[in-house]
Amino acid sequence: MKWLEETHGTKFELVRHFLARMFDSELFSAPGQWQKVAVGAFSMALMAGMVLLDPMSKAKYSHLSALATPEPFRAAALADEVALLTLAMAITGLLGLLQWESLFPSKRDYLGLAGLPIRPRQVFIARFASAMVLSIGIVLAMNILASVIVPVQFTGRWQRNPSYLANVAAHWASCGLACFFVLLAIVALQGVLLNLLPGRLFTRVSSYLQGLLIAVLFLSALYSWSISDWTPATLDKLPQFGAWAPPVWFAGLHEKLLGDRDPFLGAMASRALLAGAAAGILAALAYVVSYKRYRKLLLESSFEVARPARRQWTLLGLLARDPQRRAVLEFMTKTLARSRVHRMVLMAYIGVAVAVMLNSSLLASAAVKGSGGLRGNLKFIVLFWPLTATVIVLAGLRHAFSLPADLPSNWVFRMTESQGRAQWMSAVERFVIVYAIVPIYVVLSPLAVALVGWEIAARMTVLEVVVSLTMFEMRFQSWQQLPFTCSYAPGKRPLVMLLAGWLAAIGVAVPVLTIIISTASRMTAPFLIYLSMFVGVWIWARRFRRDGWGEAPMLYEDLPDALPDLGLRG
Repeated sequence: MKWLEETHGTKFELVRHFLARMFDSELFSAPGQWQKVAVGAFSMALMAGMVLLDPMSKAKYSHLSALATPEPFRAAALADEVALLTLAMAITGLLGLLQWESLFPSKRDYLGLAGLPIRPRQVFIARFASAMVLSIGIVLAMNILASVIVPVQFTGRWQRNPSYLANVAAHWASCGLACFFVLLAIVALQGVLLNLLPGRLFTRVSSYLQGLLIAVLFLSALYSWSISDWTPATLDKLPQFGAWAPPVWFAGLHEKLLGDRDPFLGAMASRALLAGAAAGILAALAYVVSYKRYRKLLLESSFEVARPARRQWTLLGLLARDPQRRAVLEFMTKTLARSRVHRMVLMAYIGVAVAVMLNSSLLASAAVKGSGGLRGNLKFIVLFWPLTATVIVLAGLRHAFSLPADLPSNWVFRMTESQGRAQWMSAVERFVIVYAIVPIYVVLSPLAVALVGWEIAARMTVLEVVVSLTMFEMRFQSWQQLPFTCSYAPGKRPLVMLLAGWLAAIGVAVPVLTIIISTASRMTAPFLIYLSMFVGVWIWARRFRRDGWGEAPMLYEDLPDALPDLGLRG
């Protein structure tokens, strides 16, 4: 459009500038590479509200409509609404946490715009406005399909309000306000932390808090599948356990808009409106108050006070006997300790791992209820958790390793790599095994011994460790770079393919391996047979990964599949 090609004032142009480069960074190989990720994320958000729509829901509601009383129908509709709101709020919150770094201008933004006649306050406001525009797009994508189709799915003669438009408006208002509540609460939380905590403590606490929130939201998204199965007896206890659950607040608002006069749901509707208003006001106030504070922290972050070196025993001394390995291990540990971005990535994956494991334990608890109780649940944890945690943590470490810490400084490694490529790769291998795989089994092995006895636990742990080592060999098979020194090109694989791979690994491969290991650990002959098979696969994968170690040059540029558009026109 010709109107978009024209200039429309400082504020408009700044917002457009930040929207176009919301996720671009000097860490990436080519500008605009994150557009692939954004398109995939919005397409998934567009369909996110539909994943809980059961194809059999029409039959379910037809059956409930035929009953003599309306209570079962309305209980099922309320449970489905709470489930949809839980899923929508969880996904919106996860997307909002990905914007955590984009809510405030970076030093790169200020330096890039320093030569223009623009005030710092305008940059600050424009960055926030662009984040809010993106948030509105996320909320619209989350609700546009669900609001149109949900009233068609949950229909019957016992509906609270038979009007289709009324049901569309009720779902749109309640779900939209719920999504905005989550996003604004994240903004408010960041602003409160920014004003209450010292600079260094803010960066460390915020990354850990992000990991915790990701775990909570991801667990909520997984648990939303179980909410649809709530019985009328469970919903009768909703005032006891759901009064402080935000999805219940907005479900109450949904029912209130449809004409329900239940006192509890009416109170929840009032709480939803109050929570939405409070989140909006607190977010605006926190953002305004944070202006001067954030600029001060941004300037102070450039200066790191060097701490005096102290000689002390560390695990690195045992992992590295030569200076090349020791230097790389020191570089990796200090980068992960100091870099907020890398800590955030690791905490995000750890949060996902915790959420998946907790959800699996909840499912196991429901499955063994009445035939094993808590002990059966703990046995499932011992069998399922180690391999699940290995899959997720290895993926998180590889992702964190792929992100550069300070890309222009990798010339130091380019000049010296010929003196120790093999030692560098060996250091990476030892780091992953000792800091990722070993802690999983250190934590869970005593529990295995307590539940199944030391003999079975020892066999089971041996098999699982070999499988975990094989996972490492396969995950890092194509790894040919020093962590934190290579540029990063996101979006090489579509998000749908990535999710399909995760579902295949955690939902199919890990359970099958768990059953095999559980069975083989109880008998000597099968244990020896499977142990020899697993060790053989591990040795083959290890040799394949280490082929050519120390000979091929290291990678320092991760180029996208296609050449970037340089903006040249004939």
